[in-house]
Amino acid sequence: MLRLKATKTSLYKLTAEYIALPGMRQVNFQKATRHPDYWLKWHQENTDGYCDAFLLSSAGRSLLVITERDMFDNRISRTVHRLTVEDLRERGMIEEVADRGA
Repeated sequence: MLRLKATKTSLYKLTAEYIALPGMRQVNFQKATRHPDYWLKWHQENTDGYCDAFLLSSAGRSLLVITERDMFDNRISRTVHRLTVEDLRERGMIEEVADRGA
């Protein structure tokens, strides 16, 4: 069984291919409890808003969802990027785990 895994650096590099990011120290990294889902959150430089990038895997598909919000938490835009297993494997963002039922 394959499982998604990410570090702040790997998710930062992946997200930077789709949107301009501030320096890595200005970006917050979070991992979901008991799930292989990850977030990057940062403030936009030119506005009072913020952005987040959410990396998840569901039903065998991996997605990177980037959302931009204004200072009132209203969504300005959301883009969804489908990621391939091969691309994630090359980045070291996939790990093989033993199936619990076996």
